[in-house]
Amino acid sequence: MKEPRSLLDVAPVMPIISVHSASEVSAAASVARAISDAGLPLVQVALDGPLALEAIARIVAEAPEVIVGAGAITHIEQPELARAAGAEFLVATESPAALRSAMCATELPHLPGAKTADEAAELVANGYTDMVLHPAAAAGGVRHIRTLAAFVPTARFCVSGGVTAADLTGYLAAPNVGCVSADWLAPAEAVRRRDWERIRRLADVAVKLSKPTVTAVRAL
Repeated sequence: MKEPRSLLDVAPVMPIISVHSASEVSAAASVARAISDAGLPLVQVALDGPLALEAIARIVAEAPEVIVGAGAITHIEQPELARAAGAEFLVATESPAALRSAMCATELPHLPGAKTADEAAELVANGYTDMVLHPAAAAGGVRHIRTLAAFVPTARFCVSGGVTAADLTGYLAAPNVGCVSADWLAPAEAVRRRDWERIRRLADVAVKLSKPTVTAVRAL
């Protein structure tokens, strides 16, 4: 299997799921599998609650075909905890030096976060070319991402935060965008009802709205 150059090259859409109850933990693998069945090979579990690490471990055990990562990382202890749970990649929303060091220490593929041109330039100066723009909508949307292309031309972005399905095409048309995060693929009601087909259909729509090809590779 050919390895992609980076996380930004796995698929044009990076799904995000959140878990906040034991019921959602038990459904995590089925949610991930439904998204994968639509052609999106990776899922990011947001570390926004105490059950997120358990959900990662559940996906690793029950849906090994899915590339699972940990997202919304904000604290220096989270990268190692995510690695221990089985996460295969890490995504942060900020990029302080201590957090970058903690992610590097895991030796997992990871994306630090940036919002301004200065923050992106600092990451480039520290050896990063790929990063997360968060929160994208609040920062200025497509206009801002195009401004970043002018000021930090070597930076590539995963766009995250306030992004809707209607925004996919516009963001992905920007030359410095590798992928867009999607947090609308697993609505709480669909998870509660165990409506995996609805989740699969939403993921399929995301695939159709994104770039024509999705590179379904297993290895990072």
